[in-house]
Amino acid sequence: MRILFVHGWGYGPKIWDAVIAQLGHDVECTVADLGFSGTQAIPEEAHFDIAVGHSLGVLWLLSQEKITWNKLVSICGFSKFSDDKSFPQGVSLRVIERMIRRLPISAESVLKSFHDLCDPLGQIPFENSEKRDHERLSWGVEFLRDQDARTLLNPSNTFVLADKTDLVVPEDMSRALFGSSNITWADGKGHLVPLTDPKACHDIIKRAILSQ
Repeated sequence: MRILFVHGWGYGPKIWDAVIAQLGHDVECTVADLGFSGTQAIPEEAHFDIAVGHSLGVLWLLSQEKITWNKLVSICGFSKFSDDKSFPQGVSLRVIERMIRRLPISAESVLKSFHDLCDPLGQIPFENSEKRDHERLSWGVEFLRDQDARTLLNPSNTFVLADKTDLVVPEDMSRALFGSSNITWADGKGHLVPLTDPKACHDIIKRAILSQ
């Protein structure tokens, strides 16, 4: 059983540590690093039994042509992030453009504000770092602004975990993208569910495994 894990914007591979620890030794885990913290490790071409994405990680997976999977697990993820006439539930372009403008000036401030939105209850400490890759961070926000992978999502092989208190991907956004009947809901865990509720992540991944 081969599983690929992809983190979201502003975070890194360690977000998956507590989830992977619960999966057992019979699972071969590959953890991608999109490079926001100064290192980068991305599979160039591979097939996985299951691909697991958090937040932007889901959109990134859907955008890849050479990385394939049998089952997709979306954790607080999305197939489109920015709003437009066809998707009013998305995040305002004004908000995204403001992040893009501020990143070269004060990346840590932008990341801290984003972290506070991800974790309004303060359950996960924010970690300052001098190793941020500002170019990759800017790429990530532009990716969030520009990508629309709604037509690439196959509901029949997708397992969705979302949170009703998520301020980054609100409930109406998740329902618009995935449909109410396809979502498993956490409650009160915020956007950083791999950190605040790794068991819920483990459980939905196990469902995907058992469906193989």
